[in-house]
Amino acid sequence: MTQRKNNKKDAQAKETRKKIIRAAVKLFARQGYHKTTISDLAQGINLTSGAIFHHFPNKESVLEAVVEWLARGLRVYSDYTERAGTGTLAVVEEIITIMCNHFNRNPEATICLAALATEFAGSNHPMETRLKEVYEIFVGPFSRILANHPKVADPRAAAIAFVGGVQGIAIQGLLRESEIRIDQLARAYLSMLIEW
Repeated sequence: MTQRKNNKKDAQAKETRKKIIRAAVKLFARQGYHKTTISDLAQGINLTSGAIFHHFPNKESVLEAVVEWLARGLRVYSDYTERAGTGTLAVVEEIITIMCNHFNRNPEATICLAALATEFAGSNHPMETRLKEVYEIFVGPFSRILANHPKVADPRAAAIAFVGGVQGIAIQGLLRESEIRIDQLARAYLSMLIEW
């Protein structure tokens, strides 16, 4: 009986942590890490600030959990890239399709990493280094396949620029969600790459 009670309590705690992380992703994407308070986070999921602190000792630990969650999401892209083998327009199209599907499920998660990168860039905060490591999950494998493409002179720079371009599509998709669909923006972006 006690074991079952502990399992249920652990499952509830795990679910509450997930809710806190998802709420933090939305808030960090929309208003930034520094402007988001623990009180904002608690209100977003109908908890008290004390309940947040029960699961996370401080706001920075929430940030670290968010970044870890986002890093797991980036692995979908790098896993695909590693299976693809060589850089072709079809690979780029599939990566953008993955992003559009992810955006349609959870738009804030798609742009949260970009928002945090913007906020911490040049700050010399340890999170700046951590964010670069997270981007490397995709940049490394993508730059390796771009190295085999005859028209790509600097594969690493191209991979980093590609991340920026794709995140830009997501940001504009969120900004202009009542005006234009994300898949339209993605197709327009791809149309510029046809000569690639």
